[in-house]
Amino acid sequence: MPVIQGENGEKLLTNIGSPLGNIGMFVLTDKAQNPEAAIRWIDHFYGDEGAKMFFMGFEGVTYEVNDKGEFEYLDSIKNNKDGLNLDQAISQYLTWPGGYYPGIVKQKFFKGAEGYPSSVKNAEAAEPYSVKMEDVWPAFNFTPEEQEELTTIQTDIQTYIDEMRDKFASGAAGSDQWDAYVKQLEQMNVKRYLELYQAAYDRYKSEK
Repeated sequence: MPVIQGENGEKLLTNIGSPLGNIGMFVLTDKAQNPEAAIRWIDHFYGDEGAKMFFMGFEGVTYEVNDKGEFEYLDSIKNNKDGLNLDQAISQYLTWPGGYYPGIVKQKFFKGAEGYPSSVKNAEAAEPYSVKMEDVWPAFNFTPEEQEELTTIQTDIQTYIDEMRDKFASGAAGSDQWDAYVKQLEQMNVKRYLELYQAAYDRYKSEK
């Protein structure tokens, strides 16, 4: 949909995800018998050959190369004779539909809805109104100690924030309840919550 215009004529697209998404999609435990081989295997998906195989599958089986040199799923995938949709059909060969994965998503190999011509056109039209990508943070990494501490306070805080956001937006809670809302967050240890995120943010900035 087009970027919505505010009452004063302003337009700003803020619903943008970080280019780095879904961290922690590959884990090696101490039970791995061949960790070096496992790393080489997963590293393969970050190159073009690995990405092509991961998203497109196998030439002549799931995809073909057209006259323009573009990769296309075969008709048996796009118009499955058994009535399967694309995700269902390609899932018989590949693992990416319906799940998360380590790798780099490239438009020439990824044929999901985000790569449709209409989606690309809409993205280009919205780009002038988008927040700067350097202002879009990825999910932060926490130390084991920080994560343990966050687990005890994060769920309650986020649940309360979501609940009150809806109440303030719908009018079920008025502005006269704002101070009580803030006080409740303080009692839920939001100060420590912010300190943990600040530490993770500082590490993120130092590693860029």
